[in-house]
Amino acid sequence: MYDYQSLIQKIDSSDEETFWFGAASKDQIQKLENLLQLSFPEDFSAFLEVCGGGGVVESEICGIEKNDATLARGGTINYSTNYCRSDYDLPADLAVIFLKDDEICWAINCSPQGKGKVVSYNIFRKQIEKTLAENFYNFFKHYIEIRA
Repeated sequence: MYDYQSLIQKIDSSDEETFWFGAASKDQIQKLENLLQLSFPEDFSAFLEVCGGGGVVESEICGIEKNDATLARGGTINYSTNYCRSDYDLPADLAVIFLKDDEICWAINCSPQGKGKVVSYNIFRKQIEKTLAENFYNFFKHYIEIRA
């Protein structure tokens, strides 16, 4: 259904330097959802199961590091989401998948109304600015296409 493996192989065989966190188990994905009080869309959970997060160095997608959902350091969904919730009033139904220099924040809208859309959250205005992709899989395909 979601062919993340071939997309990852495509970027890994390019000139880009990549880094992957390693596959996350369904138990750890569920634990992270419980910690954040969210329900991830199926396509994002599938991504975490394949590679755990990561990507092109300096523009990695947040994930679950070392198959441990409780880790809360830069680059993890747990840290990035909680950090943006406390410092930038990130809405409770968003899960941060990319945070760069306290300026760029992209998140998955996990609300029933948001239907898994990937959005840009303006941390200065403290509001969703625009939709970047209708779902995570399309976001990731584009992420790979512009880099490979």
